[in-house]
Amino acid sequence: MSRLPAPRKWRAPALAHGARAQQAAAAVLHAALDQARANACGAAESPNSEYLHQLRVGLRRYRSALRVFRALLRKGPRKRLAREARDAMQPLAEARDWDVCLEWVQRAKAPEAFLRRVRGRQDTARRNLRVPRLDALAPDQAVWKAKPESLRQYSVRALAKTRRKVAKRLRGIDWDEPAQRHRLRIAVKRLRYAIGFLGGDEPKALEDLQDVLGELNDIAVARRLLADLLPPSPVLRKLDAAERRLIAASGRQTAALDLED
Repeated sequence: MSRLPAPRKWRAPALAHGARAQQAAAAVLHAALDQARANACGAAESPNSEYLHQLRVGLRRYRSALRVFRALLRKGPRKRLAREARDAMQPLAEARDWDVCLEWVQRAKAPEAFLRRVRGRQDTARRNLRVPRLDALAPDQAVWKAKPESLRQYSVRALAKTRRKVAKRLRGIDWDEPAQRHRLRIAVKRLRYAIGFLGGDEPKALEDLQDVLGELNDIAVARRLLADLLPPSPVLRKLDAAERRLIAASGRQTAALDLED
């Protein structure tokens, strides 16, 4: 096997001063697709879990860009690209979930016998991993509407809309409900991506909230995957304690978050 390059992280595209919204959208979509493509071989061939993680990050950015710039895209082609990206993500989920689960169980200092059982499940998920082809995700000129709008004009509306979605998820949230936390996590992640795409100011509390929600999601994934492996009581107690600590932290970060334009 030839030597693989290091896992490729996000590289924001350089945009000319005064760029049009369509130019920015095309650059972002291509940059996200480049990130995914650069990690595909490593995800298929290397035991380094970072390749799979960065492949999924690239695809998530791509899907978020389709949503952020949807007003610039023709409906039919946009829906096709969204469907292709969703289908590309689906076969990657199980292997990544077991990677995350194993990392959490190792941090919890679980007994070695239990760790071996978790590693066995991770190995099985890795052997079953099939990295999809990404060629169909390349956007062509036919996907675009003729909208000569400036990026600055477009950004004001798009960011306001994305902020409102986060605010909506926060209203009346039950922090003890993993499904509600998961929906909020997705909305927060999409807002952070949109800010990066469109050039807004990102509150530090937003990054902190996403980090906490990500850890809470890791706990929910671990609980789901470990259910039939009969985890030792100390591991379950550590899951419960970590969840309580993170829920308390999420409340503090939410109080510090200002989503007003």
